Amino acid sequence: MDRITVEKLIKRNIQKTIGCTDIGVVGYIASIGAYVLRHKKINKIDLLMSDELYKNSVNVGVPGIRKSGLDQALALGILLKNPKKQLSVFETVTEDDTSKINDLLRDIEVHISHQKFLDTVLFEKLTMTSTDGDTVEIVIRDFYDNVVSIKKNGEYLKSTEKNQLIDKVLLYKIENYESIYQFVETEDFLGFDELFQIADIQYENSREALKTHHLAYLSEDIPQNQKENIHILSAYLKEHIEISSKKRMLGDIFTVYGVAGSGNLGIGTLITPVFLSDVFNLSESMKKKLIVLSFLTSVYVKQEMNVVTVLCGTGHATGSSTAACYTYAKGGTLNDMKDAMNLYLSTSMGYVCDGAKLSCTYKVSFAAMNGLISSDMVLRKQASCNGLGLNKMDLDQTIKNLGKLNNEILDGANKGIISLI
Repeated sequence: MDRITVEKLIKRNIQKTIGCTDIGVVGYIASIGAYVLRHKKINKIDLLMSDELYKNSVNVGVPGIRKSGLDQALALGILLKNPKKQLSVFETVTEDDTSKINDLLRDIEVHISHQKFLDTVLFEKLTMTSTDGDTVEIVIRDFYDNVVSIKKNGEYLKSTEKNQLIDKVLLYKIENYESIYQFVETEDFLGFDELFQIADIQYENSREALKTHHLAYLSEDIPQNQKENIHILSAYLKEHIEISSKKRMLGDIFTVYGVAGSGNLGIGTLITPVFLSDVFNLSESMKKKLIVLSFLTSVYVKQEMNVVTVLCGTGHATGSSTAACYTYAKGGTLNDMKDAMNLYLSTSMGYVCDGAKLSCTYKVSFAAMNGLISSDMVLRKQASCNGLGLNKMDLDQTIKNLGKLNNEILDGANKGIISLI
């Protein structure tokens, strides 16, 4: 692994979002359609989604509205008409926009359906029709921002035809965890300033949210003699992650930088290393190493899992990256880091994704807590993974097993989950 490769991973795997990513893509596709038909009055919308995307968007709050509703997200996307914002399309929403939603929906016939696709877990097709018969059809698939086609009145728009899939697909795959460790040790981080700035922004946003809610969970609130108490430390980290995740899941206008397709994963991945650096007053050099380590660890775990997962990929990646960061910050070896991640996964492999909603806030924050505790147990020689079951002694094989469980063994589980929710 070299710096150029990591730069590509950063470019592909970090994206600014407003609200839950899955509801953001609904607003995004509607915004594209409304912009193409911007001089027309829209009277009909048909939205077809993959089961997995439907499951993760149907119950989350729409930014600015603070309640769920796929039709509400579609209407808001139409009102905003700003596809250049992509997954941050809701960033500019105002009270004036939200006040118009119900009136707009009274004039539009909306049909929303979902189905299982055999060749992808992320599919969205929007067909929008105007009162005078003009139509636009947009397809997004495989990645949240990957618009593969736009048709107006049955013809592709030449200026918006998409050959970007080749650029957006993650062509490079992290081969093993040791390569991550070796790269972090080189400290060859030239050109990574944006990553470091985003991590600081994510952390400061969380701190400001805690201050606004008068919660005494800031790093300076931890008594000096309690900073080595892993249970107190994990509780403070939990609050930092939970409050940011809660704001986006409820539908507040709250900027989050997603990692590997997940806003909550971006919160867990980027807040943790800055929080640890702040608590332990680590050097700027060590903070940067922890940020890169956390980012690459999360990408490594998620690369084995589908973009939209049956299991809680966000939780698995957050817990693993937290375990790795704390172990490294405390002077642990590469083997200690692997053991800490393995111990975390051995207790959490069964996290099931039952749709994006408020409880995801607790899943990702609890995962971070458990990651810290797993690391502490390994560093104190209190526990380790015994290599039985899905977790093997080799961490790389454990993560491959996680991917196989998610992508193959539980492939049909989404249909049952959707019927339950």
